[in-house]
Amino acid sequence: MHNPAPLLVFFIYSLLIFLARASPSPRKSDDLVGYFFVHFYDREASIFAHLSNGNNPLSYQTLNSDNAILVPTGGTGGVRDPFLVSSPDKTKFWIIGTDLLIDDTNWDAATRRGSRSLYVWESDDLVNWTSDWLAEVVGETAGMAWAPEAIWDADAGQYLVYWSSRFYDADDTAHTGTATEDRIVSAYTSDFRTFTEATDYIVIPETPVIDLTILPLSDGEYLRFIKNETDLRVWSERSSGGLFGTWTKVGDGYVNPYVTEGPLAFHDNEVEGRIHLWLDEYGGDTRVYGYVPQYTDDGGVTWVNGDRTNFPSLTKHGVVVPVNQTQYDAIEAKWA
Repeated sequence: MHNPAPLLVFFIYSLLIFLARASPSPRKSDDLVGYFFVHFYDREASIFAHLSNGNNPLSYQTLNSDNAILVPTGGTGGVRDPFLVSSPDKTKFWIIGTDLLIDDTNWDAATRRGSRSLYVWESDDLVNWTSDWLAEVVGETAGMAWAPEAIWDADAGQYLVYWSSRFYDADDTAHTGTATEDRIVSAYTSDFRTFTEATDYIVIPETPVIDLTILPLSDGEYLRFIKNETDLRVWSERSSGGLFGTWTKVGDGYVNPYVTEGPLAFHDNEVEGRIHLWLDEYGGDTRVYGYVPQYTDDGGVTWVNGDRTNFPSLTKHGVVVPVNQTQYDAIEAKWA
């Protein structure tokens, strides 16, 4: 008579494997289940939003029937380039944006006598937002403050806020003369109401630059994207020495050969190491799409075009942030 013990052990082992596959672990509340996309349209300078269909970073549903979720009440009455900032513990959020209603002015005037303030909204849950307020971030010699973003600087214990400005001579109070090249300027804040004095962050001689976005990687490593206003294209750089370290171009620098701006970058919730980059293709023959998606699995050396089958069209400069189940459900309940 043979010993049944090995057979029993095999049966129990097989049963445990089956149950593990048939009954997946319950999703933790902080697991990331989707993406919240905040942006504006050329047709209206207000805050609009989309919510991903599940964890698909390229498939989205419109929110609030594709009407604005936030409309500015102060300043020029128009907001562009919204960026959503999260506190390190994800318990507080801010949306900041450019104070510019271009329908009431022109691009030359907007760079000479534009707003030097940012729009700010605040929330504890991504769905209930305060009224907007204006935060002045740069002095009177600046012609404008465009495309603001912010990133938590753990070393400083504050948010590093950065934006694009150009500057005029102090005695040219009407800003009628020649300005500096566009540059990236920065300041620190802890509450988005008071800011340290603005200082230069990126200045490249004879090269105007705007639309900076920075993506944290790990252990002091960052990837950033910035638009060259001469070539009208976006290049990428990497730093292993923190936000103020040495930055070197990735690959041949430019991400693609098209006229683009407003880079938006985020990590994939499910595919480890995958980075998504959306660029606003706003000109150049027939390539006027708004955001067009790409992704990389090698840190930005090579880029692959994303599937645009269910991708929103004509969306402009914004941000994508990952959300957990509680946040996803709240956003969907309020605006879907």
